[in-house]
Amino acid sequence: MDTGMDTGVDKLQAAQKVILKDDLKRYIDLNTDFGQSRDTAFFNRTNHKLLTSVSSVNIPCCVHDGDPKDVMDNIAKAKSFNCAIGAHIGYPDPANYGYEAMAISKEELQAWLYVQVGGFRAMIQSMGLDIEHIRPHGALYTSFLDNPDVAMTVAETLNKIDPWITLVAPVGPILQGIQEKMELRTAPEVYLGKRYGRDGVIVKDRMYDTLPPHATLEQAKTLIQDSKLTLQDGQRVDVQFSSIHISPTMADSCELAEKIYQMLEQPVPVSIAAVGSSGWL
Repeated sequence: MDTGMDTGVDKLQAAQKVILKDDLKRYIDLNTDFGQSRDTAFFNRTNHKLLTSVSSVNIPCCVHDGDPKDVMDNIAKAKSFNCAIGAHIGYPDPANYGYEAMAISKEELQAWLYVQVGGFRAMIQSMGLDIEHIRPHGALYTSFLDNPDVAMTVAETLNKIDPWITLVAPVGPILQGIQEKMELRTAPEVYLGKRYGRDGVIVKDRMYDTLPPHATLEQAKTLIQDSKLTLQDGQRVDVQFSSIHISPTMADSCELAEKIYQMLEQPVPVSIAAVGSSGWL
């Protein structure tokens, strides 16, 4: 659906990346978080170097984190680096920055999602852009690992808002179930540097552990070259994914992102990655 809005990515360049690169093995998005309070010092210190390698960013929607003026500034900064921009939705818990699950009703969660997506869309459209994707944050993200009811509420709400928006969420059976039940566009994500269990899902008990840089780079190589995910017991399993997430808090994240960028030949925005992996391109 053509909204007539600028997505923040040069459309001719994006088309050339996808159509003209015969050696591009996969349509893969390289994604990071941008605008969270804890990451501000990192981006200032590195002069936003990470944004030169990624193809998309997630910006908080002023609920779990993010001052409205800062969010506007971050949208403009991401646009200047030609990054596709997504809404980073979370629980309304700024005291804990959205990292703690909240016992709220389905209706209350839906209402907060309407507030976040609606407000963020107003801000981004004021700059001639539109939301490229939506990615859950913190405890809302981990619901896609072990809480199918909450994850389904998120997906159903986003589907009501706009079924053309791409939901970026962790690979696994919960997202697969959502894909089978509704027509909402989804982009399965591998969270780089995390440990994965036998079911191909992030080991939640070690969610905040990160593999050392050399192991993280090897994980990326296996994903890109062989479409396989290395589990914490050393086994490798096939994985269908269209986005790789690299956290700004990861050690040597700028250097890792640059090396992954080179392996990909060229990462593509998450919306193109999702459509490409579906066989439409």
